[in-house]
Amino acid sequence: MKPPAATRFVAALAAIALLAACSEQPGQNPAAPTPAATTAPAASTPIISAPAQAGSAGLPGDHATTKHYRIAINLPVLPADAKPLAGALRATADDAKREFLQALPEPKQMPEFANRQFELLLDFKLAADTSAFTSVRETGIQDTGGAHPIPVEAAFVFDRKAGRLITLDDLFADPDAARKALANFAHDTLLKKFMASAPKPGEGSPDALREWQSNMTQMLNDGTKPTTVNYSVFVVRAGAQATSASPGLTLIFPPYQVAAYVYGTQSVDVPSSVFAKFLKPEYRNAFTG
Repeated sequence: MKPPAATRFVAALAAIALLAACSEQPGQNPAAPTPAATTAPAASTPIISAPAQAGSAGLPGDHATTKHYRIAINLPVLPADAKPLAGALRATADDAKREFLQALPEPKQMPEFANRQFELLLDFKLAADTSAFTSVRETGIQDTGGAHPIPVEAAFVFDRKAGRLITLDDLFADPDAARKALANFAHDTLLKKFMASAPKPGEGSPDALREWQSNMTQMLNDGTKPTTVNYSVFVVRAGAQATSASPGLTLIFPPYQVAAYVYGTQSVDVPSSVFAKFLKPEYRNAFTG
């Protein structure tokens, strides 16, 4: 069974698609950029903040505290051309509040939680900004009384020229082939990392060591399969300067996906040389190599 956090990744993709659909103008080709977004903005583009308060009636603000819960949501300052991205972050934050409030235990039905304060903590940070892309990473926790808080990991990548949010597959002319190349690189990188910290002989029984390696290998193999969901969380890395092409991608694997919860979130920096040949023509100049 997939962990509860996995639903956030699918929901994030759905929110991106919904936002893109809602932002289309009547009579406009959905695949075409809007006239105002035909060129990448200069590095000195004015900045805006995503709306700081709740976007829907009945929701508490982004920083709210009661006897039963605490909400703390931080939204980033974004380039002025990134209004669709700001809207997606606002929608994601509001959806998280709804899910959190609906999941809170009812004190009358569960009196053991009557004096406990639950938390929704989300931090949206500008991960990287290039002339072609703006990437935002979302991290945090949702605590509603489980064995441990549910970790939150998501990312949003905004195509500045097209004026829209994109998924990983949108970058590539052959998404399946690109994901296989990314999967091979991620698997080998993480396997080397995990084996370097594997229990040593004498740190457990031979059976326990074999079981550790078997479990680790199974989770890693499953979590790095080249599926769309497994590679839904990523950011485009920034170059040395604001106008520099990106050196590659960072793939993000939330807790439970490729390793046990104790290992936390895993990330892999992938150089552009691994996937450059699969890029769509319009994205080739956005990456080095």
